[in-house]
Amino acid sequence: MQVLELTIAGKGFVLPTAWVDEVVPAVRTRALAEAPAWIRGVFDHRGSLIPLLDLHLLVDEAAARTLTGSRIIIIDVEVPSAFDVQASDLEGPVASRRTIGLMVERIQEVLEVDIAGENDFSGIAVESRPYLREILQAEDRTLQMIDPDRILRAEHQEILFGSKPG
Repeated sequence: MQVLELTIAGKGFVLPTAWVDEVVPAVRTRALAEAPAWIRGVFDHRGSLIPLLDLHLLVDEAAARTLTGSRIIIIDVEVPSAFDVQASDLEGPVASRRTIGLMVERIQEVLEVDIAGENDFSGIAVESRPYLREILQAEDRTLQMIDPDRILRAEHQEILFGSKPG
């Protein structure tokens, strides 16, 4: 599996490239009044306004600094239909995809990793951090997988995409 290697607060993480639409340099954002710190604002990407989230804060570390090498990882995340006004008329559990940007200080490199290798550790399931997955050995580094579809907790989705109906 191909992944982006990230360093957040000195710890190694990886994000599957299958979820990555694009990686772009950090850009100026429009701050949103009274938004939580993990929402850096919105930015114009190819004519669409996209929310920019601080991945460092989402993984419970100090806020990302805007450095020369800082990047925005543009991904599509799965959002339950309850947050999608147009899907509210549909029956049954339906999910839609929403585009977000993730601010990171640094992307190390693109790696090929073997998931579920004999030296990997499945990780410890922590309810407050459901996005953290397997811990992998890559060369001389220990890296933890981030599941992009689990980065946004229910309260994050509610803030970004509106209240649940009902």
